[in-house]
Amino acid sequence: MSKRNSWVRRITTLAALLAVLLVSSLALAAGRVQWSKTTVKETESKSWKIEVKIFLNKAPDTSLIPVKFEFSPLSYFERAMMDGDKLVERRVPLVGRQDIIEGVDIGFMDPGTGKIEKGTNFSFKITRAHGIEAGEYKVTVRDARNGQIIGSPTTLKLDGENEIIDRRAMVFADPKSKKKKEEAGDKQEDKKEETGDKEEKTEEAAEPKSEDPADTPPPDDKPAGEVKEKPGGCGCRVADSRGSSPEALTLGLLGLALLGARRNRARR
Repeated sequence: MSKRNSWVRRITTLAALLAVLLVSSLALAAGRVQWSKTTVKETESKSWKIEVKIFLNKAPDTSLIPVKFEFSPLSYFERAMMDGDKLVERRVPLVGRQDIIEGVDIGFMDPGTGKIEKGTNFSFKITRAHGIEAGEYKVTVRDARNGQIIGSPTTLKLDGENEIIDRRAMVFADPKSKKKKEEAGDKQEDKKEETGDKEEKTEEAAEPKSEDPADTPPPDDKPAGEVKEKPGGCGCRVADSRGSSPEALTLGLLGLALLGARRNRARR
């Protein structure tokens, strides 16, 4: 009897433990969520349309209940321009990012019967204006009334084209600034040309005018090469040798020497 009682106690304890675990799991996940797609493409309006089916454990007391969709960023789809103007796309893991919360009201009333059901279909749009970008997110659906999680978290992939990041080693200067520099250089060259023209005009104005023949002094009446007679001289005149050549000067000196020699002989 003791052995049988012992087995009964063990089975009862195990059943109670299973019941506690079942109740706690139901309290933790109040219902379930069925996603229409876990990979959603971005539309032309820069938004993503989310479609889900939500099933609660029982029908709510009101037709509308507030629900929170918590988007936890997992990765970012980067588009980078590399050297050679090559566009590279890669998945960048994200850690420690703040959750993005979208609050909505979900209706559980059946339009046909007017009764409140425990399950419903729901769809809504998320946009980049709320900080959502193309990437991967862990999405948790939570009942805003009591904070209970509905279903289990799901990884959602949002396809789209994020802004291009320039990762090239060399970034060329702005064409506008280059154009401004060229215009400034042209202006400086124009100023230099104007300054040069002014200087040329000033030099031309400062050049002296040619002398008027009437202002030149009259030439001396005496010949430039005339030499006055000296006492005891021979009475001859020597032509001006300043304008003559070296050969003529030599011949003149030779003639004077011969003339002097003759006079010396005559005196003897």
